Amino acid sequence: MSVVDHSLHAHKQGDAKHSHAKEVSNQNLLLIALVLTLGFSGVEAAAAYFAGSLALISDAGHMVTDAAALGLALLAQIIARRPPSPKHSFGFGRAEALAAFVNGIAMLALVAWIVGEALTRFFTPHQVDGLTVTVVAAVGLLMNILVAWVLSHDRKSVNTRAALVHVMGDLLGSVGALIAGLVIQFTGWMPADALLSIFVSLLILKSTFSILRESYHFLMEGVPLHIDYLEVGSDLKKVPGVLAVHDLHVWEMTPSFPALIGHIEIAQMSEWPEIMSRINVMLLNKHGIDHVTLQPEVAGMVDEHTHDEQLNEEIKQSDVIHRGDTFFVACTSPDGPHRMAYHAWGNPANSKVLICVHGLTRRGSDFKTLAEAMSHDYYVVCPDVVGRGDSDRLKNPMLYAVPQYVADMASLIKHLGVSQVDWFGTSMGGLIGMVYASMPKNPIRRMLINDVGPRIEPEAIKRLGSYVGQPFVFKDRADALQRLNEICASFGSHTPEEWEVYNGPMLVQKDGIWVMHYDPDISVPFASVNPIMAKAGEMAMWHAFKQIHIPMLIVRGGESDLLSAKTVAEMCKVNPHIRSIEIPGVGHAPAFVKSEQVALAKEFFS
Repeated sequence: MSVVDHSLHAHKQGDAKHSHAKEVSNQNLLLIALVLTLGFSGVEAAAAYFAGSLALISDAGHMVTDAAALGLALLAQIIARRPPSPKHSFGFGRAEALAAFVNGIAMLALVAWIVGEALTRFFTPHQVDGLTVTVVAAVGLLMNILVAWVLSHDRKSVNTRAALVHVMGDLLGSVGALIAGLVIQFTGWMPADALLSIFVSLLILKSTFSILRESYHFLMEGVPLHIDYLEVGSDLKKVPGVLAVHDLHVWEMTPSFPALIGHIEIAQMSEWPEIMSRINVMLLNKHGIDHVTLQPEVAGMVDEHTHDEQLNEEIKQSDVIHRGDTFFVACTSPDGPHRMAYHAWGNPANSKVLICVHGLTRRGSDFKTLAEAMSHDYYVVCPDVVGRGDSDRLKNPMLYAVPQYVADMASLIKHLGVSQVDWFGTSMGGLIGMVYASMPKNPIRRMLINDVGPRIEPEAIKRLGSYVGQPFVFKDRADALQRLNEICASFGSHTPEEWEVYNGPMLVQKDGIWVMHYDPDISVPFASVNPIMAKAGEMAMWHAFKQIHIPMLIVRGGESDLLSAKTVAEMCKVNPHIRSIEIPGVGHAPAFVKSEQVALAKEFFS
């Protein structure tokens, strides 16, 4: 059992809006057609048996197949109306195309049977009651005309059109049966029954192949038939502010709802909101595309699309040394672009890069002491996870979660232009690292996980909930620092100077008062976790942890309430690539400002 977060599927202003009012109307049409078809099929089947007519039997079989096709189409539309779920984030709209494809295959099978039987009867004619065939076929013709008229009110749904093909085939079958009955009644020429059955079957093949081709194209995520892919790309390049377009994909998420994703190169990230607005207007007005996801990239950024050997050579020869300098990397989220700050120590030309990621309420400055010690061997990069420190805040607080953080870290590493990094993750930073390291082709070479594991103890969750996002307002900085030191007492015993280095950057002054550096809304997803969600998250983390195949060091505070000794033992048992160490006299989590703790990290990464 899982809890669905409906906000993930909700459409905000500017998003594509898919109305379901028409779908209800379509279902009513299909239901009426199903009742009429199924009701008459029994009558026609009985008459076909007593008349001995293949044309009438084929028409009766047609109607039974039509009833099944209409039922399948109705079921598909009911399924298609189901809302998105954690396992089907786009919903179930593709059920319609799948039903259309199955109906098309069923029609081919029926046509093959009729043709085969007709050929047999053409050479060995059967006695047929022409009058019965004529009367029943005439009534069937009227019934099929009525059903076809009902279904013709919805010509946009490929699913309903597939059902309509069945009915039109049946209508033609009724015409053929009627003609066969009249010919037999007035001339006595029995082969007319088989001949007209073949003629009717061939007539319906064209429509059947059309439905199969369209539904197959949709299921294979082809470019919508009414959209010119090359023209879309050309029009995107013509939008003012767009320098280049790549990784462009156009498809239909559900029938009649085209979507587009791609990468757009621009000159300045600050121009992106205006450029995106122009793109949305153009795509909707000219191509009818209203579900658009585009990732902006600043032209000239070092990534896998950059192959400038001269530039790379200049970087390698760089003798610049960073000492905690702050930089920014462009990232994206479902709400749009944002910037993530990162602080760097060492030579950016160094190919050995160490990424240090902090805990839930912390920031990259936590690693200043460690970074200074490691910068002789590494280029040390310490990001402020989005919503913290100098990084931007997110509009939707539910995006403050590990999936978004992992995506941002991937953007950071891509921005750095390196293919491999080492990872130091404290608490939340360790969880981010575990998820990232479990992904295929990830860049992490080795990882130190500081006081966190797949299982978070309930006592720690309760403790974190007592202060994360809670009011923190002080007029005097000394009082604010004292309170923060009390909150962080579990990190270990430190001198006032060490506390200042470690906790000082956590405090920022706004409007004359001292507050915490982070967005209080980071507590929203944390507070929304219930026991069921927590258990599901724990299972997912254990699964991810087992997929990691790099050297790992698990560091546990001897008195940690978040990472238990039992969990560490289980981690060592399920993953043979790790070793663990416990630091006595420390709770959650060791701060790595003490010389002996720094030496521990240097030894592991050496």
